[in-house]
Amino acid sequence: MNSKQLQYFLATAEQGSITGAARAVEVAQPAISLQLANLEHELKLKLFERDFRGVQLTEEGKVFERHARIILAQIEQAKSELMGRQNNFGGKVVVGLSQSICNVLSVDLLTEIEHRFANIEVVFRIGPSHIVNNWLAENNVDIALCYEDEKQQLTTEAIALLREDLYLYISQKPQNPAYCELALYGSIPFADLQHYEIFTPIKEDALTKLLHKQAEKLKVKLKTKTGFGQLMTTLHYVSQGMGLMISPSSSTFHLEQSKQIRPIKIIQPNLQRKVYLHLSEPAKTSAAAKVVYELIREVTASNHAKEHWRGTLLDKKYALPVVDNIQSLVAG
Repeated sequence: MNSKQLQYFLATAEQGSITGAARAVEVAQPAISLQLANLEHELKLKLFERDFRGVQLTEEGKVFERHARIILAQIEQAKSELMGRQNNFGGKVVVGLSQSICNVLSVDLLTEIEHRFANIEVVFRIGPSHIVNNWLAENNVDIALCYEDEKQQLTTEAIALLREDLYLYISQKPQNPAYCELALYGSIPFADLQHYEIFTPIKEDALTKLLHKQAEKLKVKLKTKTGFGQLMTTLHYVSQGMGLMISPSSSTFHLEQSKQIRPIKIIQPNLQRKVYLHLSEPAKTSAAAKVVYELIREVTASNHAKEHWRGTLLDKKYALPVVDNIQSLVAG
C-alpha cells in the first residue's frame, strides 16, 4: 500500500467514477484502475461496487475511507514538519574532491540541495587527489572525497563509498594508426598497457601512483605522459582520437553516452581503487555539513545504479533495490 493508491482511492470515492477521478488527479484512467485493483488485492477486500452509473463504496470501503483520510493527513503533517526542519538547516559547506568525482556528483548533489535544503550553500574545491588530502588535513574543507592510498595518512573517520573500476579510454574514431587494433578490444591485460603511450595525471596523484605500483608488481614499464592539467581538456583530446587515458567512469560517462569515447576494461588484474568519504573534525558539529555528507552517500548510490559511476558499491545505506520484473515495478 502506498500514498498514491490512497490518493486514487479517495478521488474515485469522491468523484463516483474512475473517469472522474482520472480527470481530478490528471492521471490516465488505466493507471487508476490498476492501482485500485492492486489495493483491493492487497487488502483482500472489495472496496467498490461497480455498475453503469459509476462506482459506490462498499461497507468495507466506507470504513477504509475514514482510515485513508487519516493516513494521508498524517503523511502531509509529517511532510510539513520535515520541511520545517529542513529549512532550519543553513550555512556554507565546502567539499573537496577531484575533477572526475565532481563531474559525476556535482549536478545531482546541487539539485537535491536546491530542492530539499534551500538554505544550504555548497562550494566545491577541486584539485588533484593529494591536494584534496591536504585540504582535509588542514581543515580547509568540511567534506572530502579521497582515494585508498591516502587513507592511512588521515586521522578522521571515513566511509568507503565504492571501489571504482578503472578503464582505458579511446575515441570511437581513433586517428592514430597505432590504435586501430586497440579500438576493437573490450578488455586489455594490464601488462599490455606498456605498448601504448597513455595520458596520466601528475606523479603525485593517487591514480598515477596506483598505475606505477601495479606496473612494478608486474615488472613492466608504462609509457606515460602528463595530461593537460584540466581533465576535460585531456578528455577532449582523447575524444578526437589523438590519445589514450586511464580514468574511472565518473569522469567520462557523459562522453560515453554521446559515443565520443569508449571504455576498455583493464584486467589481469582488474584495476580498481577505493573512494572514501570524510567529514572533517570541525564539521562534525555542523548540521548543514552532516546533511551534505548524507546526500553525497545518496547521490553516489544513485549514480552507481545508473552506471554513471561503475564499480562495487561499498556503502549500502542508500543502495537502490533491483527490480526483477515489470510486474514488481508497476505494483511499486
